[in-house]
Amino acid sequence: MNATLFTVRQAITQDATALAALEQMCVRESESFRGSTELLSEVPPIGDELIRFQAEPHNFVFVIETLDEICGFAQMEILKSVAMVRRVYVSPNARELGAGATLIDELRTHAKYLGCNRIDAYTLPGDRLTKNLFERAGMKARLLIASSDL
Repeated sequence: MNATLFTVRQAITQDATALAALEQMCVRESESFRGSTELLSEVPPIGDELIRFQAEPHNFVFVIETLDEICGFAQMEILKSVAMVRRVYVSPNARELGAGATLIDELRTHAKYLGCNRIDAYTLPGDRLTKNLFERAGMKARLLIASSDL
């Protein structure tokens, strides 16, 4: 599908309600994956935290829109020269149309602009949709973290 179907931009305060709704969908979908509780506890919520993110120069929230409706988001943090994608989510009705690839392309462009030399991303074990999105975007797994509570 043509990338002009979608527009990617940095999120603004007025996006908070739409982001909160998408975030709830994201949480519901990820609950069945091992490690989701830990990941979600480490990544602040987007909808309620948007103003704080805008005040922190190393944190970014991007939205992707089609027909003036937000259909996805990505949260990225810059750590020295690495762009770390904390979360990416595209609503089911925008999947398989190029929305995810368009969003990842914009993250790459922004990270390069900021002087990053690598982009990393989180995905949960069993989350094949997100893993496949990253692989289609040329991002290959390079680290698996094994964990146990003590």
